[in-house]
Amino acid sequence: MQHAISLRMCGFTLIELMVTVVVLSILIGVGVPSFTAFVQDSRVSAATNRVASVLNYARSEASTRANVITLERTSASANNWALGWEVYTDADSLGNTTRAGADTLLRSASLAYTGVSVASNAAAETWISYRTDGMLNEAGNAIVIAICDERGEANGRDIQINLAGRVSVVSPSADCSPA
Repeated sequence: MQHAISLRMCGFTLIELMVTVVVLSILIGVGVPSFTAFVQDSRVSAATNRVASVLNYARSEASTRANVITLERTSASANNWALGWEVYTDADSLGNTTRAGADTLLRSASLAYTGVSVASNAAAETWISYRTDGMLNEAGNAIVIAICDERGEANGRDIQINLAGRVSVVSPSADCSPA
């Protein structure tokens, strides 16, 4: 008796390969836009957290040091905080002044998030100051800082600072260019 040796070929048929390519292209077509939105959401969220964190830090330092603490934007454009800021003790009891010789720099930071805008209302055009008791020192005006990307208000966030100095985050943004 002879035994027939069966040779099986392993591999893909052309139809199996085409089905695999179609399924892979569908997954990529669905996954890439979702991933892009995830990255954009992460940038807006990270920028919001960074700005809120420095505002809370400045308020805390004002109370702890019993000194006026001022944040000054580093951008030359009014209301634009996207390029960063400096946090310093402000020897002027009224606050809202450029850092001078008697002032101590506490922190300096920038936002390196591509495509994210950080714009404030007129009350925070150049400075945000906290009084020695941690209250906002902006002549009775609350502050709104909008953090958005090219998708607009629907995907942006607002940081609101009330007169007591309390920071809160609101989503979605009411306006990417607060007045």
